[in-house]
Amino acid sequence: MESIAKAADRYGEDYLDNILRCGSTELVAPLLAFLSKSEISDSLRHVVKISRPALKADIAHYLNVNFGRHPGLVDYAAAKIVDPAAQKWLTQAVEGFASERDFLNRLTVAAGPIYRQVGQERVNAMAENQMRSLELLANSEREGCPAGAVIAFVVDWQSTRPMVNHIALELSLEIPECLLPARADTIALIKHLAAKPSVQRAMAFGSDQALAQQRGLWQLISARHQALLAAG
Repeated sequence: MESIAKAADRYGEDYLDNILRCGSTELVAPLLAFLSKSEISDSLRHVVKISRPALKADIAHYLNVNFGRHPGLVDYAAAKIVDPAAQKWLTQAVEGFASERDFLNRLTVAAGPIYRQVGQERVNAMAENQMRSLELLANSEREGCPAGAVIAFVVDWQSTRPMVNHIALELSLEIPECLLPARADTIALIKHLAAKPSVQRAMAFGSDQALAQQRGLWQLISARHQALLAAG
């Protein structure tokens, strides 16, 4: 019984840690390493001189396509989740992401237009489809699904914010404080919402699907980056 109680007590921490393990950080890390290492190089190959600004523009552009619109995933989920105990977290998430949205818009302008490659229209369509899939999750009628999706999105966004910050620094933009909910508040919300097994399952589904879309977006960006490097 004691082990069951401990497992229940750690449910929120384990849920959040699983988001971090299954999220986008592993895909973002090599892109961030490329920008960091090539930034301090004295002599850059021609292909790197092209691919550095192209990568920054891609990240800004495609993040903006998916998350720069209002209303977005966070707003839709906030309208679906009616639990009074979740309202403080949701309000902070909505207001916090409004600031992130403004940051993205400024970043996109500063980064400039994307570098057009073969299959550009197909890539654009894929990005749009990923955005729509996220919004469908946030608008789901299945209790727990919108919560799982928005929690996963917020946690994953926070874990990859260093990449956005790095690009902003390179472009001489001011980096605003990230005002999204803190880890402890997110864990408390997870524990509260996941009291029923059916809701736990729906939250897990929403989280898994949202993270799949997040990873898909970063895989798309990474594939464009690798194609540009290979072309040189």
